[in-house]
Amino acid sequence: MYAIKDADYFGDREILTDLLLSEKQLSNSYNNSVNESTGEAFGRILEDILNKTHSMRRDVLEAMIKRGWIKSKNAGSQDIEMVKKRFGQPKD
Repeated sequence: MYAIKDADYFGDREILTDLLLSEKQLSNSYNNSVNESTGEAFGRILEDILNKTHSMRRDVLEAMIKRGWIKSKNAGSQDIEMVKKRFGQPKD
């Protein structure tokens, strides 16, 4: 009989890392599907799924940050200005 060792199981960190990577891949796939869809109703359904996928990714990311497995920092005003210059400031 095969003995199961602790090393055979994923821990919380590995599970959350896998979830985060999966959500990122799913959001890329759904985004591509939205861009390629031609039907308005179907496109809205895909956009809804895409938004839910983004929300789930944020939840997983926050759980990892809370546990200290991912470091997060707020962007400083200089960083924000650099992005505005690079991509242009949105019009109101």
